[in-house]
Amino acid sequence: MPLTPHAAPDAPPPVAVEVMLLRHDPTEGFAYRRLITALDRGASPDGTARRLALLAEHDELHMAHSTSWRATRDGGIVLTYLVHPDPAADRPGIPLPDPHAIARSPRPGHPTPPDLEIGHVVAHAVRHLAFLEGTDPAVAAHLATRPDLVHALRCLPGATAGEVQYA
Repeated sequence: MPLTPHAAPDAPPPVAVEVMLLRHDPTEGFAYRRLITALDRGASPDGTARRLALLAEHDELHMAHSTSWRATRDGGIVLTYLVHPDPAADRPGIPLPDPHAIARSPRPGHPTPPDLEIGHVVAHAVRHLAFLEGTDPAVAAHLATRPDLVHALRCLPGATAGEVQYA
């Protein structure tokens, strides 16, 4: 396995924690803010995601859930978390135009889609949330007070990562 020019032979790859802070408006649809930071050696990825989102240790008003991971072009790893609701909803968000968008690789031996964008990662996280709404009692309870969001999630395919249904 070739090493990158800057990595020591025994150095682990750099790991980043990415947090997608989700919001939903019945008229406007889904929007998000993206925060990212390096994972410190010995730090918990869950704790890092919560701190990045400015969630207090005993905060039970927000849901934080790991939704995916991906490799970077330089050999690092990004761990993606979804946090709902966005604790700073007054800050500008980025609209998610199509939560159905799925990035795919055209080559079976090369699983990373060549056109993967952050919108694909967020769309995957939203579809993951749709799956959890129907399968995870804690997540369902969190979402139960938000009927517009639940309706929007139920309109999405609730497939887990990698489970794609073909027409």
